[in-house]
Amino acid sequence: MQLTFSLYSIAGLLIMLGIGLVYLGIYQRWIYPLKRQRHEKAKVTGSHGRDPALMIIVIKIIGLLVLPALGFVFGSPLLSALIG
Repeated sequence: MQLTFSLYSIAGLLIMLGIGLVYLGIYQRWIYPLKRQRHEKAKVTGSHGRDPALMIIVIKIIGLLVLPALGFVFGSPLLSALIG
C-alpha cells in the first residue's frame, strides 16, 4: 500500500474529521456532564475512580488526531474502490 496525496485521501481525512467532531460533541454534550456529576458525588464517599477530565483528553486525541490520520491513510484505497 502506497501513501498517496490525492483527492480521495483528503476526502477520507475530512470524513473522519467530521466523525471525530461529532463523536467529541456527543461526549462533551451528553456523556461528560453525567460522568462529572457522578464523579463529584463519588468523591464525597471516597469511592471515586478516574477523573473524567482525563477521559476527555483521550477522546480529543482520538477524535481530532487519530481518526483523521486513519482517514487520510485509508481514504484513498477505500474511496477509490467504492467510487471507482
